[in-house]
Amino acid sequence: MAPEISIEPYKRIVIHELIEYRFPDLVDLILVSAHAAGGTTVPLIQWCNGVVFQIQPFNPSSERVIEEQLKGVIHYNAVTFALKEKFEHEVRNGLGTVRLIDSSVNPNFVTLTEALKKRSRIST
Repeated sequence: MAPEISIEPYKRIVIHELIEYRFPDLVDLILVSAHAAGGTTVPLIQWCNGVVFQIQPFNPSSERVIEEQLKGVIHYNAVTFALKEKFEHEVRNGLGTVRLIDSSVNPNFVTLTEALKKRSRIST
């Protein structure tokens, strides 16, 4: 007998800190951080719905985080973002290259980026 499959989307996403940058500044920050950490690969950043963003989660092994997730609530420690209307596979500047990942197929990210756009205080 085949098992029953149940898909239970998250009901709520809680962001504890929002950090907004202008897009070129966010690219610089990502590249400087990657170089400082000794990174030799090209850093990645999510793009969806005209917004680039990075999520800093809480410890995913934390019992409290797991309990919340089982209740349908995701907690993000921080979300860093910038407005970038047009998707590009990669962005280059004098410090290096950052790859963008099109995450538009993720419904949670679509909802998240809609909220980020509404809260943006920096014009493009």
